[in-house]
Amino acid sequence: MIPLGKIATVEPVTMKESPPEKYVHVVTVDSHDFWFMGFVSYDKAVHYLVEAVSQRGVATAGGK
Repeated sequence: MIPLGKIATVEPVTMKESPPEKYVHVVTVDSHDFWFMGFVSYDKAVHYLVEAVSQRGVATAGGK
């Protein structure tokens, strides 16, 4: 588990070569990369993660 205060960026990623492959790339303030995949509902997961992070005033990427 990553505390919200430690998240620097959140980026939803869809592979162009294989559109069903969707990931969420999270970078922490200490520059650690995390890649998450296998969501039951990717769109909902991205929406709520970006919303939670942006409410804490943390930078987000991906524009969702």
